[in-house]
Amino acid sequence: MEEKLKRLKEEAESAGLYININKMKGMRVNTSNTQKFKLGNTEIEEVRSIVYLGSVVSENGRMEEDVASRIKKENGVFVQLYPVWGNHNMSKIVKIRIFNTNVKSVSLYTCGTWKTAKQIRRRLQIFVNKCIR
Repeated sequence: MEEKLKRLKEEAESAGLYININKMKGMRVNTSNTQKFKLGNTEIEEVRSIVYLGSVVSENGRMEEDVASRIKKENGVFVQLYPVWGNHNMSKIVKIRIFNTNVKSVSLYTCGTWKTAKQIRRRLQIFVNKCIR
């Protein structure tokens, strides 16, 4: 890994780019290797999970943290739309359409990368049922 990091640094420098080692993080996914990541004499901080393009990637390779994060984000959008849900001049059909396009779409954004597990579908359905109630 050190060799790959060294080559990455060299290629970046040849293109005029600088790698900020203080911002760099390392994570191992499903491995027992515990050797520290180093670039030169500097150790790279290791983390248990990272957020990449809005998705949570964890060291165990599972998606429970990502699903929980998506449900939190979905709930935030739902709460922001409380004025819509309380509006008595809007029909239920319009409210459901707003819910599907604005709230559900938050969790479905990266669901294509999730393995379809019964527990995950169940958690998402529980959240949707709670919101619709």
